[in-house]
Amino acid sequence: MHSNGHIGHHVFKNKNNKVLLIAITLERCVHMPELPEIETVRLHLEKHVVGKLIQDVVVNRPKTLNVSIEEFTEALNQQSFLKAQRRGKVIRLRLPDDRSLLFHFMIDGYLRFFLPAEPIPDGANVMILFASGERLAFYRMHLGFIHLFSDETVMSHPDYTELGPEPLERQFSSAHFQQMLKGRRGMLKPLLMDQKFIAGIGNVYSNEILFCSRILPVRKSSTLHESEIERLYQCIRSTLQTALQQGGVSEYPFMTGDKYTGGYTNQLQVYERTGQPCFSCGRAIETAKVGGRNAFFCSNCQH
Repeated sequence: MHSNGHIGHHVFKNKNNKVLLIAITLERCVHMPELPEIETVRLHLEKHVVGKLIQDVVVNRPKTLNVSIEEFTEALNQQSFLKAQRRGKVIRLRLPDDRSLLFHFMIDGYLRFFLPAEPIPDGANVMILFASGERLAFYRMHLGFIHLFSDETVMSHPDYTELGPEPLERQFSSAHFQQMLKGRRGMLKPLLMDQKFIAGIGNVYSNEILFCSRILPVRKSSTLHESEIERLYQCIRSTLQTALQQGGVSEYPFMTGDKYTGGYTNQLQVYERTGQPCFSCGRAIETAKVGGRNAFFCSNCQH
């Protein structure tokens, strides 16, 4: 999901002729796993890892941890994970002794699960070995973390608790979303990516949600009509749910034979499609910097 591209300039102005957005040359795009990708990993962990006896731990990058290698190894050896949970972009693996592993992939970290006789590629930062012979390896965690906490500490950890609502949970209703938008004045794309506003949405799905909503990424939340707010709400739910059902857009399969992970990649409507025709109207998809990130949009379909 990395690409390079070039686009022409396109200027967007408000009614006072103030420039809101200028489309620019696309830079190389790198995206962080978002709710559909992280939830896909959680589902795999529940199926393949939870309940299996841990026999050993290998740590090749101590900086990934928040405790010593000895403490980390001692906490996991001869234990089994009880449950895999998710909050926003963070996964929590529960241990029997009121402790948990909390991990965040950040930009390009990922997990790989290996069967007993399967060779393991070099470069794993941390690897958990199970008595069954299976292994769980963490790769590219240079910006991410794998932290061991007491359950009490987890419940006060900012990466787990200082987040907005989960957009696929029942409590995230249309009425609740309308209340959340009251008093907000900023541009919609950065707002959707604000983890304290809504948990789990990043650069990929903010673009897809806004295209689904037919709203430009630079629109101010304060300018939305009631019908647009409802459409935006429905698109948040439907886009994330469909992406999750199809395994998100991750490049990395969880294990050999995994045909689920990354299945949504070919369904992307605008993300990293600069210069390609819009699936709705045929006009070229454009790119611009919005809130410091690349926004992808159709200037004909979105307003």
